[in-house]
Amino acid sequence: MKVLIVDDSKFWRMVLESILTKFGCKVYVAEDALNGIEQALKVFPEAIVTDYNMPGLSGLQLCLYLRSLPAFAEVGIAVLTGSDDVINEFWAFNSGATKFISKLLPKDQLERELEDFLSRTYKVYPEKSGYIRSVYDVLEQKMRIEVLNKRILSLVQYARDESYVVGQLKEFISLFSRLKAVVFLLISTVEGRIYNFGFPFQKQILKQKILAKFEKPLEPSTWTYHGTYGAEIIDDEPDVFVVSYEGNEIGAIAFYGATDVRGLYSVLNDSSESLSLLFNTMNMIRELKVASSVDNLTGLLNKKEILRFLDEVHSTSKVQETSYYVAMMDIDNFKKINDTYGHLVGDEILKGVGKIIRENLPQGAVAGRYGGEEFTIVFTRTNKDIVMETMKRILETVRNTRFGEVGCTISGGVVSSSTYSSPTEVLKAADDLLYLAKKSGKNRVLYAFIDEADCGQSRLADVSYSEDSTKDYVKDGHD
Repeated sequence: MKVLIVDDSKFWRMVLESILTKFGCKVYVAEDALNGIEQALKVFPEAIVTDYNMPGLSGLQLCLYLRSLPAFAEVGIAVLTGSDDVINEFWAFNSGATKFISKLLPKDQLERELEDFLSRTYKVYPEKSGYIRSVYDVLEQKMRIEVLNKRILSLVQYARDESYVVGQLKEFISLFSRLKAVVFLLISTVEGRIYNFGFPFQKQILKQKILAKFEKPLEPSTWTYHGTYGAEIIDDEPDVFVVSYEGNEIGAIAFYGATDVRGLYSVLNDSSESLSLLFNTMNMIRELKVASSVDNLTGLLNKKEILRFLDEVHSTSKVQETSYYVAMMDIDNFKKINDTYGHLVGDEILKGVGKIIRENLPQGAVAGRYGGEEFTIVFTRTNKDIVMETMKRILETVRNTRFGEVGCTISGGVVSSSTYSSPTEVLKAADDLLYLAKKSGKNRVLYAFIDEADCGQSRLADVSYSEDSTKDYVKDGHD
């Protein structure tokens, strides 16, 4: 094993060299910390024995500097302390030193302590030293790391605005390499989010390519996708930098077509601690937001949040002179299901129907659990054809799905906001249509909205199934 001794005392250099040579080590010697760093960058020792109290840089500073370099991340570093050395417990613990040994120990005990230190397995990685060749390069690297981390940590204050932070990160990494495409993935137990800038993949393909680089990816209850996605399924693999926090993989930055892949990885590695803190903060905020705004049974927005969203959409539609659509849906005969099979089965049906609604929403649509077995969808930036197609697909999927041993159907009413002056009126109109759908046979959706083709004439439409199609389901004329 190659061992470097760093001590300003000639006496102690001789004592330590004698002991380490006896252990069969190949010994190198440095007279101070600066010279020690220079030597370490030339010979790349697996272990370092350094005095703590030296002129200029101390042994702890030497330890901190070397530990900041990937090449020395796993070397052994023993710090020798004297009678006058007072080391703060916090700095001792966080210095990166492997072991602290007192110089006041009897010689035989000092030898045993050094032997114990050298009995462990240490590794040094010369190939990871990069451009670092001198102590000045180490100081520059330390400065680079501090500047990078300061820049990223400045974004923590904006963590509530995830889209803004992601946009700032995109601009930041673009300073170090031109990119054809970049993706930011954040993942927690409640939700995974993907922000895509330029990848032409399908959503699922892109997600799979990134998660394939994880060792143990979390499985969130839902995924949301931001940005524009394509229809391509191509073999090109993105470069992926996985972000971890306390041993858990919480996100990733994936990029493609970088002009300086190595340089970009170096920047991300140097910024890894700050990135992990930033990603973890955004995940925590998202979890708190989900806990306060999402119905924990169905994974849809709760009533408070869906109404808040409806208010925002209505205000925007008035300013922009656009229309939106609201659907009210209700599980048919739900009281009878609960009375017959129990509330646990009822809960499974609520979960299943919520999942079907969530998975069939078009872009711009948001769904919530309005209460009990009733659901609401607010459709924005769309047209009546997409709305009707979505409702038909949800109706058919629910009808053809068995939730354990039980099936069910749903009824719904959908209106356009065009002729209403308040969100409450829109919601009430959709609820009135739902009531009519229930009274006219259930397992159907009724629509009433302004059709541009009819020059402003109101149109009532009905999508339903025959009575025979519901015979396998629990039925109750009052639910």
